Amino acid sequence: MMLPASSAIVAYILLLAPLTIALSVWDGVIGSDQRMALHRYASKAGLEHKSFSRPLDRSNNGNNIIERTLDAILTEIESKDNNIHGKQQYVEYWTRQEWRHIEAHSDVDEALAKMHDQNPSLLVDDELESKFSATYSNTHGFRFPSNGHVLYLQVGSGVKGPTCVFPSRSSGGDLLQSNEHQEKACATEGGNHQNNGDIKLVTVPAVSGRLLRFDGQDLHAVPRPHDLWMLPFVKGGAEYKPEEVWGRSVILFNVWPGEEDPPLNVSLDSNEGGEGEAHTNELCNAFSEWDEVDVVQNTQIEVPDTQESNQSVKVWLLGNERRRGYPMRTANLLSPAHGGRDSLRKALSEKSLVTELLLRQQ
Repeated sequence: MMLPASSAIVAYILLLAPLTIALSVWDGVIGSDQRMALHRYASKAGLEHKSFSRPLDRSNNGNNIIERTLDAILTEIESKDNNIHGKQQYVEYWTRQEWRHIEAHSDVDEALAKMHDQNPSLLVDDELESKFSATYSNTHGFRFPSNGHVLYLQVGSGVKGPTCVFPSRSSGGDLLQSNEHQEKACATEGGNHQNNGDIKLVTVPAVSGRLLRFDGQDLHAVPRPHDLWMLPFVKGGAEYKPEEVWGRSVILFNVWPGEEDPPLNVSLDSNEGGEGEAHTNELCNAFSEWDEVDVVQNTQIEVPDTQESNQSVKVWLLGNERRRGYPMRTANLLSPAHGGRDSLRKALSEKSLVTELLLRQQ
């Protein structure tokens, strides 16, 4: 039944639907004591990117609490996949304790990308593709990790800061490419492609103890305010204190294949040890105790008659023009056909529900 136009209520019917995207979300991955210990250590570690080789030798105490925890988490994931179990990998990681606006981007080998920008004639795509056959994309001109992850440690009561992932899209330009062009690019590189011109967006709210894992080439962002993509402008500055209200403590980490070089110029195997931080006996929960979170597809929405579906959604893009794959700083899309901006705004403000929506090209 269609709601009357005078009603301010928007009714949402959310149906579970299987997805063909390489994205997983689990709750209950680490316990509260371990989250607190990781947060304390991460607050000291800062934004500097570091990396370590794994699997770790459990008898060696040279790795810090973050590295030991990430190794334990990846070991649990691998326990269910014989194709990746025990394989040599490099793990690149960094931390952030604040809810900041992060523009849409894909993680890449940053130093290699900078070298390419400064001396493009020195780097030949065919040579890079040959050297980094598992990670280099000739289509985009960047080297991508195998998988990206976000481990959520502590989330303030005022935070509406979901991680927004655009599956099978690696740049702002990808958001605006024709479906035919995108399918050809994905087929060439063995990736997934979408069956129509819609742009899939998965919103993953920040929940303490949650782990998000996605394809390393996927575009992702954290908007602040949560509905920034629909605002004409933003007044005033963001608040970051107190931590219990505005904190968003996360460990971000990428996995790179061990048969290739680690990301260029990132500190590797620094063997910092615990630096005074005692390791807990239980680095993470067993995989059988993880709670896999369903991705809920917003497939049917009833809205007032006055609802407009062709409303703009302006996605801010990170990096220079080559990184964005597009001359402009924003990619202008249309809100979902069903529910318009209201459906997107609702998904972005969710406290725990992981939602898939379909944005559209203009």
